[in-house]
Amino acid sequence: MLAWLEIAVTTVPINAEQIHGLLDTLGCIGTAQNFESDNTVRIVGYLPATEDVTEKLIWLQEQVDYALAHGWLLNPVSVTTRLLDSEEWEAPLREVLPPLSIGEKFLIALTDDAVDNPEERILLSLRSLGGFGTGHHPTTRMCLEFLENCQVAGKRVLDVGTGSGILSIAAAKLGAAEVVATDIDDAALEAAMENAKRNEVEGKIKFVKSDLLRRVSGQFDIVLSNLLTPLIKDLAWQLKSKEALTCDGLWIASGVSSEGWKEVKPLLTKLGYRVADERALAGWVAFKAKLR
Repeated sequence: MLAWLEIAVTTVPINAEQIHGLLDTLGCIGTAQNFESDNTVRIVGYLPATEDVTEKLIWLQEQVDYALAHGWLLNPVSVTTRLLDSEEWEAPLREVLPPLSIGEKFLIALTDDAVDNPEERILLSLRSLGGFGTGHHPTTRMCLEFLENCQVAGKRVLDVGTGSGILSIAAAKLGAAEVVATDIDDAALEAAMENAKRNEVEGKIKFVKSDLLRRVSGQFDIVLSNLLTPLIKDLAWQLKSKEALTCDGLWIASGVSSEGWKEVKPLLTKLGYRVADERALAGWVAFKAKLR
């Protein structure tokens, strides 16, 4: 399961707007603030603890130091971080993340309250997050945008590393004939199963504990994977060696950093994949690929 990092910046109120902007640029998923008794404000953001998190924190500190040196921020500014365990991070995330429209079809809600949905979008209601998969992260967003433009109805879909189950649930609500969702983490599978029930699609999704494709058999019309770069590289090999894609099967993937894409794309070509589409957002890359 992917961990989350809480980034807290304590400063004077006049700096608040700039700090919110820095945390947003950093890629934090939602920010919140509280006024402290000493007339300071504490601004908190949540960042997935992915492979490039150290570089992001260095960037944040550099920006703060530069702004202080040029008088754009006023002292004091204190940045602290804390890795949240699985029992801590879901509640604060739900508090700061509003309902989110993605693409032309989806609306994601992390609340039990009624949600305004005037466009009658497909509602993805998530309670247990299970790691990556709120939809607010660029990688999940890009996967959903690719998926909504595919012919999913009647297809057999595989979601590798399901996390919260968001991609599996989306595929089921788009009319997939069958969805197989895998994860190596028991807590993630529990979260995904709970979310499937919340969305009334549990009968359409089969959940399997598996390290990538090791316990998966058969062929799939669409494979979804929102994984980090090393796992995407492993999956590229496994999809080909196990012939897991149908002859016209489509692989939709994200979780690759822009830097990692420089390694992944040549590997895909070497293995015989054709990249049908790719896009980048906030330092992350998503792609659609088929085997030639």
